[in-house]
Amino acid sequence: MTVAAIILAAGASRRMGEPKPLLHWGGQTLLGWELDEMMRSTADEIVVVLGNRAEAVRRSLGDAARHVVFNQRWPQGRATSLAKGAAALVAGGRAAPDAIVVQNVDQPTRADIIDRLIYELHSTGADIVQPSYRGKAGHPVVIRGSLIDELIGATEATLGLRAVLDRHPAHLLPMDDEPVVRLDLDTPDTLDEARRILGVAGR
Repeated sequence: MTVAAIILAAGASRRMGEPKPLLHWGGQTLLGWELDEMMRSTADEIVVVLGNRAEAVRRSLGDAARHVVFNQRWPQGRATSLAKGAAALVAGGRAAPDAIVVQNVDQPTRADIIDRLIYELHSTGADIVQPSYRGKAGHPVVIRGSLIDELIGATEATLGLRAVLDRHPAHLLPMDDEPVVRLDLDTPDTLDEARRILGVAGR
C-alpha cells in the first residue's frame, strides 16, 4: 500500500500573529516537527504546500525543503493548497498513491496516530478515515487515492475538503484517549496546552 501525505502550510496565520509553520516547537519549528513525525510514519511521500512567507519557511526546513511546493493562489483559500498538493502527487503522469494523509500545519499530530488511521483505511476498505475524540471528528484525514481527482478539483466555491467529506462520509475511528486529534492552533492561547499534550517544549 503506497501512502502519500499533504501538509497544508500556506495560510496567513492572522489570528496567531506570526507564521504558524515557524512557531517554536520542541527545539525546532512547528512545521519541522510535523515533518519529522510524518517521516517516522509509514508515509512514502510527503508534499508540503507553502504560500505565505514561503521563502522564510523553506529556509527553515534545510534539507527537508525538498518536500515543498509553492501555491501561488494561497490567498484564495486552503482548498487551492489542497488541490496543489494533490496535483503534485501525480505530476509527470505518476500513478496515484493508495492512500493520502491530509494534515493542516495548525493541527499537529504524532506518527503513531497517522499510522493507526492508515491501517484503518486499509483494513476497513473505507474511502475516508478520520479520528474522533469524545464523539467529535478530528484530524488528520486519510483518503483513498482513488479520490485524488476530487482533491485536485477542490475549490473554495465548492467547500474544498468539506465537500469531499460530504460526498464520502468518513469512517470514524474513536480515539477518546487522544485529545491531540482535536488540537487546533488558531490563536496564541492554544499553544501551551498543545505543547503539553504532545510533550514538546516551546523552544
